[in-house]
Amino acid sequence: MPRVTPGSTAAAAALALLALAGCAGDDGDTGRGAPATTTTATSDTRVVAPGRPGETADVIEPGEDIEIVEGGYSEIDVRFVEQMIPHHRQALTMAELAADRAQDERVLLVADRIIAGQGAEITVLENWLEQRGLPVPPAGAEHDHGLPGMITPLQLEQLTNTSGAEFDELFLTYMSQHHAGAIEMADAAVAGGTDQLALELATDVSVTQGVEIDRMREILDTL
Repeated sequence: MPRVTPGSTAAAAALALLALAGCAGDDGDTGRGAPATTTTATSDTRVVAPGRPGETADVIEPGEDIEIVEGGYSEIDVRFVEQMIPHHRQALTMAELAADRAQDERVLLVADRIIAGQGAEITVLENWLEQRGLPVPPAGAEHDHGLPGMITPLQLEQLTNTSGAEFDELFLTYMSQHHAGAIEMADAAVAGGTDQLALELATDVSVTQGVEIDRMREILDTL
């Protein structure tokens, strides 16, 4: 029966995500995961079952048994969602400063895309927690700069107190750092998570913010 077993790299990345919040245990220690429902069926046609991101697909021939897994989420999924919310909130705070401080039109466009994209994602992330009866991180949690890429209150104050070309350079530098941290968190979630929506969100964060980092570095090189 085809099964997917995470490799050592995926397991290490998943453990790294748990460690961000000081959690060294597994789902049994926290009790915040929910088991998936698994049923077995016999395939009557040839089926190609997509693998997880980065893995090859399984081919199921007629007459073979196949596992159908529905629902369920893990501690890794929960940690990713609840930590990405304050991470995104800080990105919005930084991006909103650009409206009356940025000088370069390209910086304003980057900031506008971040506000539109991450603002919508925050809503999805909050709904994910609420639908599972889990608390949404309170306002102010974005000041926890222990998460990867988060800037410190002093750095945020520095950004707030600049304008013009100085703001543009500092904003692009700090936001590139911020995005890189989000990608680190997202990649760990993709490697070890189980919830389909959380995996899709993590994949989108990794791809989208990777593209934005490249764009911000291009702008930095021409300032």
